[in-house]
Amino acid sequence: MIETRFSPKDNRALSGLYISAGRYCTQCEAEGFRRITYYPDRPDVMSRFTTRIEAPLADFPTLLSNGNLIKSGTLAGGRHFAHWQDPFPKPAYLFCPGGRRF
Repeated sequence: MIETRFSPKDNRALSGLYISAGRYCTQCEAEGFRRITYYPDRPDVMSRFTTRIEAPLADFPTLLSNGNLIKSGTLAGGRHFAHWQDPFPKPAYLFCPGGRRF
C-alpha cells in the first residue's frame, strides 16, 4: 500500500493537484500525476482508474472524474461523495479527478 500526503493549497506549480480560484484542480499531463502519488508515469503503462471523492457539499457541490459514475450520495456532517470508474485503460497523465466549486 502506498500512502501519500500533500498540500494542494501550497502547490504553486499548477501541476498535480492544486487549488485555483477556490477550485481543486488537477493537471496530470505530462508528469503532474507524480505530484499526486507514486506511479510509473509513462505512456506505455496503462491502467484502469477507480476514484472516490469526498467533500463538503456546501463548498463543492459538483464532484467530477473520468469514467462512469458508479455511486454517489450524502454523508454525515454535510459531506457527500462520488465514486467513479473509468473502464478504459489509460496512462496516468490522462487521469482526471477533481472537486469543483461553481
